[in-house]
Formats: sequence, C-alpha cells, structure tokens
Amino acid sequence: MADSFNNWSKIAAQVPGLTSQMVRKTAMDAKANIQSNIRNNDQVDTGFMLGSVYVVTSEGSDYQGGEKALPEVAGPPDDQTAMVAVGASYAIFQELGTSRMTGRAFFAPGMDEARSSMDAAMKLIADKLGNT
Repeated sequence: MADSFNNWSKIAAQVPGLTSQMVRKTAMDAKANIQSNIRNNDQVDTGFMLGSVYVVTSEGSDYQGGEKALPEVAGPPDDQTAMVAVGASYAIFQELGTSRMTGRAFFAPGMDEARSSMDAAMKLIADKLGNT
C-alpha cells in the first residue's frame, strides 16, 4: 500500500505544513493502535511494555525511558518523518515469538492500521490537488 502514491514528493513539496501534521497524527494514531493491540492481546502484566510505546517527531518525543528501557531512537531527519518505537527490550519476543512461545503481534498490525489511514488522507490531498 505504501507505494500506491508515487507522487508523494510532489504533494509534500506543495503542502509541507499539511503533510507534516499528517505525519505526526499518523504516528500518534499508530501509537494508539499499538497500545490497543497490546491490551487486546492481553499482553499487559506490569504495564511497562504498554507505557514504553512512544513517538519521536521533528517537534519532540514522548519517550518515557527508565532504567529498564532501551535507549531512545534518534530523531527523524525532517518534519515529513516520524518514528514509533517500543522501549521494552522484550517487546520483540512478544511480537514475533520465540522457540517456546508463539508471537502475539501488536506492533506490525498497529502500524498497518495507521498506514491505511494515511494512504486515505494522502488520496484526499492528491484528489484536491488534481494529482491523481
């Protein structure tokens, strides 16, 4: 789906403020989706993994950190990029599983849900600009 708009740079150049807002909103939506998936998968024990989901944009970060958290990811190179991450070091095992445990994906599905929303928003912008 992400490659369905091959004119992203043209649109982004025409409406940088709007696309920047959309990137930030999509990242926050992805965070909410991921946290919802963690709850729905019954992966909340202490709440650390749930609380360690964070977003980093050009405007800042909501990283909570802590003694047991992985280091914060580097900030994005521009305002058209955002990072969504999980600070709990064991999250990867919950997501993908291990040789002794089946994975219960929460991150990838959460990102996919946000991606489809962003694709729909990008289509609206493209339609309004006549770039479809």
